[in-house]
Amino acid sequence: MATPIQMPSLSPTMKEGKIVKWLKKVGDKVSSGDAIAEVETDKSNLEVEAFDDGYLIEIAVPEGEVATVGSPIGFLGAKGEKATGGAAAAPAPQKTEAPKAAAPAAAPKPPEQAPAPAASGAGEGIAILMPSLSPTMTEGKIVKWLKKEGDKVSSGDAIAEVETDKSNLEVEAYDDGTLARISVQAGDMAKVGAPIAFLTPKGAKAGASAPAAAPKAPAQAPAAAAPSAPAGGQVVPLRREPQAPQASGAGGRLRASPLAKRMAQERGLDISQVRGTGPLGRVVKRDVEQALGQGLAKAPAQAPAAKKAGAPPEVRAFGTRPEPQAVPMSSMRKVIGQRMSEVKPGVPHFYLTVEVEMDAAVKIREEAKALDLKVSVNDIIVKAAAIALRRSPKMNVSLQGDQVLHYGTVDVGIAVAIEDGLITPIIRDADLKGLQAISAESRDMAERARKRALKPAEYNGGSLTVSNLGMYGIDQFIAVINPPQSAIIAVGAVAEKAVVRDGQLAVRKMMTVTLSGDHRVIDGATGAEYLRELKGLLEHPSRLLF
Repeated sequence: MATPIQMPSLSPTMKEGKIVKWLKKVGDKVSSGDAIAEVETDKSNLEVEAFDDGYLIEIAVPEGEVATVGSPIGFLGAKGEKATGGAAAAPAPQKTEAPKAAAPAAAPKPPEQAPAPAASGAGEGIAILMPSLSPTMTEGKIVKWLKKEGDKVSSGDAIAEVETDKSNLEVEAYDDGTLARISVQAGDMAKVGAPIAFLTPKGAKAGASAPAAAPKAPAQAPAAAAPSAPAGGQVVPLRREPQAPQASGAGGRLRASPLAKRMAQERGLDISQVRGTGPLGRVVKRDVEQALGQGLAKAPAQAPAAKKAGAPPEVRAFGTRPEPQAVPMSSMRKVIGQRMSEVKPGVPHFYLTVEVEMDAAVKIREEAKALDLKVSVNDIIVKAAAIALRRSPKMNVSLQGDQVLHYGTVDVGIAVAIEDGLITPIIRDADLKGLQAISAESRDMAERARKRALKPAEYNGGSLTVSNLGMYGIDQFIAVINPPQSAIIAVGAVAEKAVVRDGQLAVRKMMTVTLSGDHRVIDGATGAEYLRELKGLLEHPSRLLF
């Protein structure tokens, strides 16, 4: 009896998935654990694995089409067997063409059509897809093409400039060949995962069939809605990308450009630990450069030692960046998360406010200014926020699915207002850097942020964000957490106020700090301990040196 292969659910937000590519064709023998299709979800591209041995007897959802979670995308059975289970889904798209046609007769048609796009694609070349360059990116705008049709392209070459929701970035080629056709012109938008051009492989002739391939997906679009009624059977497990990102696909094959492979080999980097941002998750040059900059090559050696505890090590050599450790949520923490989400949907915030005496911190800034050193009050706050985070490891976490990531690094974001909104460049290893280094890096990234010239590695991730509106004369405000982070501190203006010290009125430079925390993973007491540590560091800034 044929067994349906269902579109699996990979996250609480996933409702449908797109078949990017079938890795097996109808009639192929399949073993349990084999990758049979590549699926684009709302988070990333992943591979569907077979859960039994048999033959792929039908493909119900062709490449480029979308299927809802739980609906059959194909059928597995014995050699020569007919997929009778596909009859329930097959009549919908066939009704206008042959209303009285028998279901079994209509069912085999999709498998015959499914390989067609792949076959034509092989003739026309390789599709260059709009890459996902940030966690929030859903589409990108082609600012300009750096190559024109007919140009020779080498792996690693920048071929187009793309405007994302964060900054302008370059798209690199991941193979050698000729740019055969540009399908998305400069100034036009394209969804993430959609083809923007076609590359003819090196040594192959550029065919004129490329334009013909584009209309096929819309013509078959009704089939995406066809497999709507889930059939019986098991949900096919998906090959997930763990916290240590994988670059290899089915059968151990590696999705990486030749240039990226060569760079990784020369620098002793395990490329399988690098998360790819190129088309279909391919590792490209910028991914290797980012991994080398983060010291990822040393991460595997540190991982076993870090498994014993979620807290980051107190002593860490500068330049080494251990991977975050995923710890399953406890039953109590799950219930807290559920209850808090019911009361405040999305990310359930809680808020804590403290007043900080800033006389000593302002004095340090004035002394630095006298020495012609550019150090701002905000730089001191960033440094103190980082040290406090290192000393409060329960704050240095984020929630991903049903796991809590405990970070072994302290990366602090700085909220920067730009013309179109807000962006948060990240100061990596802020706890290990001096005030001058933080100051220089902050000014550089803020300037490039306003020019939309930041790279994804410079604004993605982070442990906590500092949002400072003091320069606008704001005394106190509440900031919204920047996912996937779990906390943000809102900093007001430093102003002289009358306070009581030793039973006497005195004038002190005071500043208000409000912490917004994600109550699913951080409790009020944890946040209070963090603010107490931050207050102590700012009021006695000499402690930042120890």
